Amino acid sequence: MKYILFFSILLLLIIGFIIIHIAAPYVILQPPRVNGNITPQQFGIKHELVNIEVSPNLHLKGYWIQTATDTARGIIIFAHGVGGCKENYLGVAQKLANRGIESILVDSRAHGESEGYFCTYGFYESQDISKIVDYIQGKKPNLPIGIWGSSMGGATAILALAKEKRLQFGLIQSTFTELEQIVFDYKKRILRGIGIRFLSDYVLDRAGIIANFTPKEVQPIEAVKHIEQPIIIAHGDVDKNISYRYGQQLFDNLKAVDKEFYLVKNGGHIGLWGAGGPAFEKKVMGFIERQLSK
Repeated sequence: MKYILFFSILLLLIIGFIIIHIAAPYVILQPPRVNGNITPQQFGIKHELVNIEVSPNLHLKGYWIQTATDTARGIIIFAHGVGGCKENYLGVAQKLANRGIESILVDSRAHGESEGYFCTYGFYESQDISKIVDYIQGKKPNLPIGIWGSSMGGATAILALAKEKRLQFGLIQSTFTELEQIVFDYKKRILRGIGIRFLSDYVLDRAGIIANFTPKEVQPIEAVKHIEQPIIIAHGDVDKNISYRYGQQLFDNLKAVDKEFYLVKNGGHIGLWGAGGPAFEKKVMGFIERQLSK
């Protein structure tokens, strides 16, 4: 019985090591790839395909949604969340196009049709935003540029806004304050309240080694202290994935003077447009109009 108990414990330790040291980091780094089963044609909006090189042998695929009016007044870069895709924003892009505003919708690295093996939650993705800005300015150098990000895309947008001053304004939805904290939160939620912080930190550190990035540097809560561009932060008050309190903390630490925090009643992690209804749309579109009229 002692031998059976010993080998049973040893086997459990080996399985635990394999899960924590090998498997779990890849769960973080390689979310499922999703391609939206819709196209710009179905929305009746003009577009062209984009293929943007953000680093050697790594291209992002997406759409440049063109305005329905004669002259474009501005352009917005969209950044989706983990497991999302460029098609998530076609409906909003259509609304913008009808207002004379163009948009860039791309699949983030390791998502959708884009290249890349690993998702780094804003570390490299925020650098990719600068390459997208280069691409836009190479075609339309005088077009005002904003960024709109949700969840991981919100963190990406915040990190980009802190360093990329060619971005003139930002819209942030349902994002986190620190990567280490939100990874712990997700693990705790998945394990039904069981939270062991050093294990989630270890797994994330392993992910950083595998994907060659520094998880501790993915801290939107620090980046907002350097953002001077106008910002609106929106969050659902019943978001079970990322607490709205994180959105409030980001807002409280924003350096920007022109800033607003909008709490969407009955809003979850996704679907703020549906939960917020016309009032949310009016708020967001009003913010964009104000920035483009400056």
